[in-house]
Amino acid sequence: MTGRPRSVSDEAIFEAVAAVISAVGPTGLTLAAVAERAGLTAPALTQRFGSKRGLLVAFATREATGVADVFADARAAHPDPLTALITTLATLPSGITTPESLANNLAFLQLDLTDPELRTHAVAQSRALRAEIAALVAEAVREGLLDAATSAETLAADLYATYCGAMLTWAVDGTGELSDWLAEHLERALAPHRAQAADAAR
Repeated sequence: MTGRPRSVSDEAIFEAVAAVISAVGPTGLTLAAVAERAGLTAPALTQRFGSKRGLLVAFATREATGVADVFADARAAHPDPLTALITTLATLPSGITTPESLANNLAFLQLDLTDPELRTHAVAQSRALRAEIAALVAEAVREGLLDAATSAETLAADLYATYCGAMLTWAVDGTGELSDWLAEHLERALAPHRAQAADAAR
């Protein structure tokens, strides 16, 4: 005899967690707020995750382990590795639409950095992102889209720093949509490597 199927998936709950964080930050993140957004009750969340902390750990785990899937989807949609790279990074923080929502996510990052268990998952997510970026850069080098002398690991680190820094500059005094701002800055970081590849091909 099988159990009753869950009416709301874990993925939908994690999406609700991300939305609540963007809307009110970690201080306003309660089981009740997440449950309301996900269409559940707080007791149902407690039964599934044990506690608010259990929910946060599960969310952090999913964020870290889901990086590969995000990039796999981008590769399937965009055969050009640089298009896949820029599109993925530009749209990754899709829930951040205002400077306030970025501030709320940064407040959650503070929790990630100070809680030993959550920090483990934050580190894993960061390393997974850099590894996926490096893989796409290496592929672009092999295809002649970037200069052959490009170090995939070094450029990946620079692109990741550009990605993180551009979010902050957008929140302080940026214009337009965050996705456009990110894409513009990432393209600027890639441009010298593209130009050198083009010169070598002539």
